[in-house]
Amino acid sequence: MKKIVLSIIVGTFLFSACAPIMKLLGKKTKLDICFEKNDSLQNALSQEKTKNTELDGNLTALKASEQKHIRAIDSLTTLVNGQQDSIAKLNSLNEDLVKKQERMSKDNASEAKKIMSELQATREDLQKREDKLNTLQSDLEKERARLGKLNDDIAAKDAQLRNLQSILHSKDSAANALKARLSAALKGFEGNGLTIVQRDGKIYVSLDEQLLFELGKFEVNPKGADALKKLASVLEKNPDINILVEGHTDNTGSAKFNWKLSTDRALAISSILLENPTIDGKRVTAAGRGQFSPIDDNATVQGRTKNRRCEIVLSPKLDELFKLIEN
Repeated sequence: MKKIVLSIIVGTFLFSACAPIMKLLGKKTKLDICFEKNDSLQNALSQEKTKNTELDGNLTALKASEQKHIRAIDSLTTLVNGQQDSIAKLNSLNEDLVKKQERMSKDNASEAKKIMSELQATREDLQKREDKLNTLQSDLEKERARLGKLNDDIAAKDAQLRNLQSILHSKDSAANALKARLSAALKGFEGNGLTIVQRDGKIYVSLDEQLLFELGKFEVNPKGADALKKLASVLEKNPDINILVEGHTDNTGSAKFNWKLSTDRALAISSILLENPTIDGKRVTAAGRGQFSPIDDNATVQGRTKNRRCEIVLSPKLDELFKLIEN
């Protein structure tokens, strides 16, 4: 709602201004939409990193389950071996009883009957043990089948995790290489109103107000234009990098003025970058943050000086990662 009201106010203001400002307002609206899309992509990346962490947790749980099934199989195997030994002993006892029956039947019919009863009981016990052995063997086969499926699931999860990690690693490597090239190209400016920081897979090029603008103005001075052109010479060789230009102010003056000043400064920087014909305008988003994203305390002169800045945020395109996630 705030953005809608702000757009109406800015539209009314710019309608009464000169034609170049009306043209810039049209660019601003389009670039704001690009900025919101970029934020959505970054949120999706954050969610996929969370999913990546969840996959790690699931993989650990699956491996623990695998170990549990392996122990169960070992236990069943030991039990089966014990049952087989018992069966062998019972078979031997059965043979002894048969022989004993043959001997005793000749001498004592009563004793023979007793032996027959024992023999029958032994056979019934043997049958029960064989049934139990069959059940154990069936259970063992089921456990082996479950273990095989578990191994397949683990292999699939491992492959998915490796793919995600490979893509994230390649993006981090590209960011490291880009930071090194920027530092080399902007060597004369870094530490003199310009800083380059890598954070969360992105490169932040921060430019102090003194390097680019006069106080309260949005026209880029020659020294600042030189730095931006050198920056553009690096960006033209990295077409897979999205460019977000943000203008920031301190809290001096009205919020409306600060919004407009920060936006005008972002548009001025974007215009210089786009003077390089190799840089596609679709890669560039300009945004005015006004006084609402300070990095220091506006209550002090030093803090206000730090807050009056412009930041160029460079982030890799994530199309490859999103395609993998969709698949």
